[in-house]
Amino acid sequence: MLKSLLNTRISYYRYYNRSILKATPLLLLVTLTTISVSAQNLIVKTALASKSTDITVATAQKSISLAIDNSDYQAVKLAAGFFADDIKQVTGTSPAITTLQHPAGEMIIAGTIGKSPAIDRLIAAHKIKDINKIKGRWEASLWQIVNNPAPGVKKALIIVGSDRRGTVYGLLQISRKIGVSPWHWWADVPTAKRKTVTISVPKPTWDEPAVKYRGIFINDEDWGINQWARKNFEKDFAHGIGPKIYEKLFELMLRLRLNYIWPAMHEVSKEFGDTPENVALADHYGIVAGSSHCEPMLYNNVHWNEKLKGVWNYSTNPDSIYKYWKETAKHRKDKEAVWTMGIRGIHDRGMESPPSGIPERITLLEKVFKDQRDLINQYVNKQWGPVAQCFVPYKEVLPVYDAGLKVPDDVTLIWVDDNFGYIRRLSNPTERKRSGGSGLYWHLSYYGGPHSYTWINSTAPALMWEEFHKAWENQARTMWVINVGDVKPMELGIDYFSRLSWNPESQKTDAQPQFLKAFLTEHFNENVTTLNNLLTEFYRLGTVRKPELMNRDWAISLSDNEAVQLQADYQRLLNLETSVAKSVPLNKQDPYTEMIGFPARIMAETGLIFMHDRAIVYGANQAAHQVEIDRLKAALESEVDNYNNKIAGGKWQYMMPGTVTGQNLLSWNSQVAWPWAETRKPDTTKKAIQADIIINASSADEQTTAGTAKWSVIPGLGNSGQAMALTPVNLNLLWKPGDVKAPTLNYNFKTDGNSAKVRIDFMPTFRIYPGMQLRVAILVDNKFISTTEVPGSNGKEDENGPNRNQGIRNNYVSALIDLPALTTGTHKLSIRAIDPGVVIDKISFYKN
Repeated sequence: MLKSLLNTRISYYRYYNRSILKATPLLLLVTLTTISVSAQNLIVKTALASKSTDITVATAQKSISLAIDNSDYQAVKLAAGFFADDIKQVTGTSPAITTLQHPAGEMIIAGTIGKSPAIDRLIAAHKIKDINKIKGRWEASLWQIVNNPAPGVKKALIIVGSDRRGTVYGLLQISRKIGVSPWHWWADVPTAKRKTVTISVPKPTWDEPAVKYRGIFINDEDWGINQWARKNFEKDFAHGIGPKIYEKLFELMLRLRLNYIWPAMHEVSKEFGDTPENVALADHYGIVAGSSHCEPMLYNNVHWNEKLKGVWNYSTNPDSIYKYWKETAKHRKDKEAVWTMGIRGIHDRGMESPPSGIPERITLLEKVFKDQRDLINQYVNKQWGPVAQCFVPYKEVLPVYDAGLKVPDDVTLIWVDDNFGYIRRLSNPTERKRSGGSGLYWHLSYYGGPHSYTWINSTAPALMWEEFHKAWENQARTMWVINVGDVKPMELGIDYFSRLSWNPESQKTDAQPQFLKAFLTEHFNENVTTLNNLLTEFYRLGTVRKPELMNRDWAISLSDNEAVQLQADYQRLLNLETSVAKSVPLNKQDPYTEMIGFPARIMAETGLIFMHDRAIVYGANQAAHQVEIDRLKAALESEVDNYNNKIAGGKWQYMMPGTVTGQNLLSWNSQVAWPWAETRKPDTTKKAIQADIIINASSADEQTTAGTAKWSVIPGLGNSGQAMALTPVNLNLLWKPGDVKAPTLNYNFKTDGNSAKVRIDFMPTFRIYPGMQLRVAILVDNKFISTTEVPGSNGKEDENGPNRNQGIRNNYVSALIDLPALTTGTHKLSIRAIDPGVVIDKISFYKN
């Protein structure tokens, strides 16, 4: 079956004799540190070459040939096939894929150092400048125009990779620059036609990633991608997500320059490694296959049969578990992988043993580490370099780690968020010295308590930037993985993650608007400003409340002013989407709906349902509001039907949960608590008190800085859409509460002389690491009032705790502070920095 699958599915077979597929991996010792990157010197022109540093790759009449050595990696040959197809999509002509045994006047020559004799000869002849910029590095690419690179070749575009993925990225970055979107298949993005494609490289240019492993986790796949796989795209594979889908995923990842995957692992999916085609395809594509936090040693235990194998308990049944780890080590020994260390319970459950307490769990886990590493040392070869290993202290494992668990020094610690986008902790100064470094596992999608959100992607890129920037600044730089659920409709989040993880230092506080502008220009350049406005408001409203987290209790807890404003905001979003959709060209309607229109309408229509239901609860015209609820309910059904059955001719049928999939949208138990399903009597005693004054944190009347430290506006962040973060998030930036030199925000407010309170809404971030704090100093008229710590930031409560439970739903936690007696008139509230990592969204004043 494997041979058959590869024969029919791997596109480079069209270009090569099968004998060259026997290329073997080459051991390369690579380094990964920040260097100056100059990829902006790779320029695409639509006119014929006119300079010595230009080369016309293709016209509507012909394309120049692409030379790839037979001895190069299989992934490079795959990428060559994709590149040739991309050129054809753009110009109508396709490059012949050949070797330098068939020279031509002008060519593209691509290859990997140490695997491509053609490239090695050019290096030996000193014809490739700046080769030391990439030699021995991780996934680095170099582009250069070279005259007379080989006999019979007058000029060539040279693409050099430091390793297999470096060469792949070098080819596919040109594809992206000439207008082929990485999302051309997954989001049905059309490719614009050009009569001429000329590549200009004024001087040698190179690029490389900052984060070594940049990965996605296909998760909670039961209702979307698995249904689509079984009933639509991969019907011939009896176990849901299989090789046909992974092949498309791996291509997407390479085009986005992602290199690491945690495959689907729910019970509805067959274990990735049990399908030989999956493992082979990952190897052919150069994808690093790993496993999630609860799948030790690349082994998915969700199908563990306790009747046949005994309980999943390493303290009572180690031999049986060890046996399966051993089989996996032997089976995957020659494949590039990151081996997940440790042990949790079956699937995503907590550790089964030992029940006696944390000290015993520490002893058990340290034995697990030893046994797992013995297997790796015995069976896993090092042809890809030192064997990468990671440990993910997720959920119940984090307290065990914090209590003193000793993790081998070369194992990467992958820190985790709280499932809602806020990083629970990062490395302390001692941990930062570990040779394995650290990384991050973060959620764009989540299924679990206290509430799931897997329907749409409403997490603002600004939040991703704020949290990952903090991780980068605090040395979590080795492995970044995001949970992407079903992949669709998470396209924008995945795309932004790919850019951020490739070059975090290029992303500044304006990361969200800059990303949206770049993404929209690439995919919808006719409507960039209007689409930017639509998405900006969509993400802000998603911060106020994800549609999956909406319920009657939330709606009736809003103050009257908040509800009126929100209803107007949702209606405005819906109106704007309706208007924008009409202006999108016909050939871009499908990608627009998939990535922008559908999520926006779901957000707006769900929000409006709850605003109308709130009005009924508080005694408004029930009949009129019920008519609106019924209309919006039907509209939601229509959105899902359109997504599943009409977009791209039904290509995505069964992808979006709803009535067509047999799981009625209105009773989809993992998501929205619809008001018509409520049986409880509404509790109207918890309606919020309306503040007398509300000020966005960004509207400070004055602020002070301290060197490079300052309060920075983060466009797109928070309920306000412009929260203020203390930047940079650096451990060296600490102040005493009374330090007048600390960065300070000053707000003028008026009072009538009565006593008052101020409420400060912080984003629910955590202390950077245990032992630190997350505080600000509060002053009124330059007099110290109190030191306030961000509620719930100490890491002692999980997402079900009293502060975190509400904080993750609201995306803020509040500190209420009594103000001293003040005279009638204008006064000044000051918020002074103490600890790094604080983000302030709004300030509200209340009369007593």
